[in-house]
Amino acid sequence: MKHHSYRWLTVMLLFFVLWITLVRATVSAQNETDEMEGKGRIAFEFPWRIDAKVEVNLTPQLLRLASKSLGNTAETSALIRMLDGIYVRTYDRTTVDVEELVNYFRWKLKVDAWETLVRIKGENETFEINLLFDENKIYGVFASVIPKTPEEISFVNIFGEIAPGHIETLLRSLDNFGVMAIDVRHKLRMLAVSTRRTGQRELLAVKVDYPPTIDGVLDDVSWKIAPHADGFTHGYYEDPVADDSVVKMVYTRQAIYVGWHLYDSQPDKIVASQTETQTAFGAGEDFVTFMIDPFHTHDLQDSINFRVNSYGVTSSDMAQEHRFLTDAERRDRCNIAAKIVENGWVVEMEIPWEILDYPQTTEPIRMGINFERMQARTRTASMWSNVGSPLYRSEDDGHWLHVLPPPKWPDTQIPRVIPDTKPHEYLHQKGETP
Repeated sequence: MKHHSYRWLTVMLLFFVLWITLVRATVSAQNETDEMEGKGRIAFEFPWRIDAKVEVNLTPQLLRLASKSLGNTAETSALIRMLDGIYVRTYDRTTVDVEELVNYFRWKLKVDAWETLVRIKGENETFEINLLFDENKIYGVFASVIPKTPEEISFVNIFGEIAPGHIETLLRSLDNFGVMAIDVRHKLRMLAVSTRRTGQRELLAVKVDYPPTIDGVLDDVSWKIAPHADGFTHGYYEDPVADDSVVKMVYTRQAIYVGWHLYDSQPDKIVASQTETQTAFGAGEDFVTFMIDPFHTHDLQDSINFRVNSYGVTSSDMAQEHRFLTDAERRDRCNIAAKIVENGWVVEMEIPWEILDYPQTTEPIRMGINFERMQARTRTASMWSNVGSPLYRSEDDGHWLHVLPPPKWPDTQIPRVIPDTKPHEYLHQKGETP
């Protein structure tokens, strides 16, 4: 009898140990999940009682389960891997105070340093998308849809580690998970005329005989007659920024010249890296980007981005191919100067025509251009012709009007203009014949 009692006690003790282990593992896993879900998650908890008309709670496990019924496409798999959860709440307008509810969410988003991507007040609905992000990833998306006709309002919270380029696809694909799809691009297009302050801005091309000296000082005669681009707006809100930028642009037969004055009310807080070889800049430092689309196709493959920080360190995104020069060689042929001044900082760029491809023409044409600035202190990206960020509307890049690029050499599709060199001498140097 005692033998059976000890055996029973042993079994009970073993069961108790296993139970404690399981509980600790569950709590540990729950804590890890809570920590993981904390970034980008907006909890639907309120200081007052409120009941949702519709609730959708897609945890990582449920997302994986849902993906099995969607087909194993590459796009679906990529989206699933980025997500940690999708939560939706729909409320009956007759049972809630809409203004109080919206203001409560806006307060929570502001406390957690979310950024408003777009806020549209249309005739039929109010639509808003907020993002929690850094320069590389988006951790949370919070969307509010408040129609005027139906008697309900909806909020969608998506979180995980989402690549910026997939935001639009993700919102359009929500109906695959039983959630209302959100076509951001359609909404923006429908209200573009009435809501955008800056779209497709224009700058007249001016050709000069005496180019500016690239020394970081905008005192040359050519800058005094150059048309200027100003009135930069916030990349997300499209509101005017506190510290404006003024960009001037001229060209010669040899090169394009871009002069920037980046006004800053706190120039002592301008941030930049002095690294000589740098492939990209982040939101943690001040830099500018000049974009040119010589063929005016609104295709990123035909455009080139030239980036410079306040120490004159350069970076570029040269999607446009070149038959004879590498990207590094093209960057080396640019002449750049930058200088911090008492009211901000200044940049001068000299970009030779020979590193670009452009239409062969004897008549003036228009090219696509744009200017963008990142201010590290305020983490603000501002633009001259606002194309939206991160939803880049390349069709809204600005226009460089009435520009007449130099002629190309025969039988080539790239410019090869060499200053102070006669055509037959240059061809002889290259081992070619006229």
